[in-house]
Amino acid sequence: MIGALHTLYRKLRRNQQGVVTVELALVAPVLILMLLGTADMVTYLLAHQKMSRAAYSMSNLLTQLDEGLNEAEMNDIMAALDEISRPYEISADGKAVMTAIIGDGASASAPDEYRVAWKRCFGTGTGTSDYGDEDAIIAIGGIPADMIVLTNQMLIVTEVFYEFKPLLGFLDLDTSMKYTSYFRPRLGTIDEIVPVSGSAPQVCS
Repeated sequence: MIGALHTLYRKLRRNQQGVVTVELALVAPVLILMLLGTADMVTYLLAHQKMSRAAYSMSNLLTQLDEGLNEAEMNDIMAALDEISRPYEISADGKAVMTAIIGDGASASAPDEYRVAWKRCFGTGTGTSDYGDEDAIIAIGGIPADMIVLTNQMLIVTEVFYEFKPLLGFLDLDTSMKYTSYFRPRLGTIDEIVPVSGSAPQVCS
């Protein structure tokens, strides 16, 4: 009897049938979770890249324009944000805030303060600008120290906010994104946006 049991045990130990199936059944859920997590991470990193590029592109484009920027041109520029951020839509899931800051003061070199000359917004998402409303006063030190803005000079600031929606939600990600870019106008001071009939300004609410 004991000999028969030993023989059966040896046969079972040598029998490898079904081992791969069992191992696959144990490993498959882990592999699936890893793949799903990777998919979320890839789209998350892509969204960050797109929002960073959108903020940079808007400030860069605006500061290449000359004085005389009008509302129709401004609306066209902001509409391009969705093309830059595709496949993500800032118009639906985010918000872009363009702020023109000018140096005010009696001295021709060092301004006493900064003032918001104009401000425009794009998108239905949420996000609060760091630079207040139009005509708001910004104290010295309110802009980055390496951005030197003299009296009557301007700084264009673009802030892009985006609420990322994970594909699957398997990772604990910070879904609220914000990117800011700063550029000085190259060709003049764009201290106002000229009204145009039929083009309503996209003011910030």
